[in-house]
Amino acid sequence: MPLSRRASLKRMTWTLLAALWAMSPAVRLAIAAESYSEDAVKAEFLYRFTSYVDWPSQAATDPQFTIAVLDADGVATELGRLLQNRQIQNRPAQVKAIKNLREIDGAQMLYIGGSHRDDLRRLISTVAGRPVLVVTNADGGLDAGSSVNFLLIDQRVRFEISLDAAQGSGLKVASELLAVAIRVRGRRVYTEAGCDAGGAATDVSAPCIREAARQ
Repeated sequence: MPLSRRASLKRMTWTLLAALWAMSPAVRLAIAAESYSEDAVKAEFLYRFTSYVDWPSQAATDPQFTIAVLDADGVATELGRLLQNRQIQNRPAQVKAIKNLREIDGAQMLYIGGSHRDDLRRLISTVAGRPVLVVTNADGGLDAGSSVNFLLIDQRVRFEISLDAAQGSGLKVASELLAVAIRVRGRRVYTEAGCDAGGAATDVSAPCIREAARQ
């Protein structure tokens, strides 16, 4: 992918993180409805994630790209504002606030609010193997099976990624997104362009670019 795309993602990430870092807890509460509230930062990340994840072809048949949000009304509201008149992967985008996973049909991404820390594993198991990017907001979110998990570290919203969980759902995560994650778990099992199955270059005129596993 072009370097400009990677640079753009890094700028967006660090701009958001720097803005959140600069705010005291009192200020963040006071501007909860403004652009850099914690919910708004998470909504922005959810939207941006869609540019750096590839869904399998069967997931592209739905007429809309849907982000389902389970029990996180603030994030759903911010996403609704953000997605107005926007497209994701060449389709109209929408957010769907849900109260149970029976309402998830047609969604390509699922964000599970922090109130479900105690039953994450059960919830995530209900969508196991489906082409759904599961994003959580809890300590141990990756252990429970999510592909992406938000963490609040030193008053900054960060995220970690499980390649194993993403690949188990048939999803491919771009190296640009891995580069700005605080932690990446698992190993790529598919081959990047320019590499053979053993990680060697297939074209002497071009380097083999392969993301190394990180813990």
